Amino acid sequence: MAGFKMSEWISRPPRDVFDFVTAPENAPKVVHSVTSMVKLTDGPIRVGTLLRETRVMRGKDEQADLEVVAYEPSQAYAVKNLTEGIETVYRYAFHPEAAGTRVELVCDLTASRAKRLMLPLVAAVLKKEDGDHLQRLKAALET
Repeated sequence: MAGFKMSEWISRPPRDVFDFVTAPENAPKVVHSVTSMVKLTDGPIRVGTLLRETRVMRGKDEQADLEVVAYEPSQAYAVKNLTEGIETVYRYAFHPEAAGTRVELVCDLTASRAKRLMLPLVAAVLKKEDGDHLQRLKAALET
């Protein structure tokens, strides 16, 4: 399995951080290439909720549908996307730490046999695109 991991401490309680991360309208505030994220499913966000993310990639708007695969308030949140045979899962964990929250982000990539050779390259591209994600989250929540 390919991917990457990140961790950041934020001076806000886990519930505040969780609520911010899981609100679709906040996605453009923490991922510089995301221009919008909208909920496609009726009702509150939960496992199975579908989201549509729009990003600028190579100068063009690209859309991806994400599915919420974990939703445990103040503890865990994960979304997955399947594009061109490559599954990407972003998993967030929220841990109380020193009057704040330690956020851990793990990106896991899997693919069918034919696409496995591309995973290191895809992981590098995603890390370049989203590598400052938690620092931007910290800045958005602490200002």
